Amino acid sequence: MTAISSLLLRNARPSDRVHLLLWDTPNPTELKQLTLYNGAEQVSYRDNLIQRISPDAKSLALHHQLDEELEAIRSICEQAVKPVVILEGLDCLITYLSTQPGNHTTLFWSTLENTRKLPRLLWILLPHKLAPQAWPEARLQKIPASEAIG
Repeated sequence: MTAISSLLLRNARPSDRVHLLLWDTPNPTELKQLTLYNGAEQVSYRDNLIQRISPDAKSLALHHQLDEELEAIRSICEQAVKPVVILEGLDCLITYLSTQPGNHTTLFWSTLENTRKLPRLLWILLPHKLAPQAWPEARLQKIPASEAIG
């Protein structure tokens, strides 16, 4: 077992708040081992978003429905069976928000950082460059590129 796959995520505190797992190039095998080691459930934000899109929708305006996206993240936690959730694929929303005029990305991160009372311990998997600068260090794990198996 590698150092990454034995990274202890399940004991993170506070357990009702969002935590970030920064990992630029997750190795699928190591990610699966990390998920199993922590008794976690791996969930795809992209798949969840696709399921929520109406077939009749002509376009997405996610920057106008940040509350709905934040509620979807909370719902993912509520529907999870396991005590820890590793949410991957949120990079598509963050990248989208950064292309829109206005401060949607800042608002999203601020609201997410202050989200409380999540029913499961939530770790959001993201590349380092998409993480907010002011995220609390106590709720952050960084996996350096040099540790990744490639």
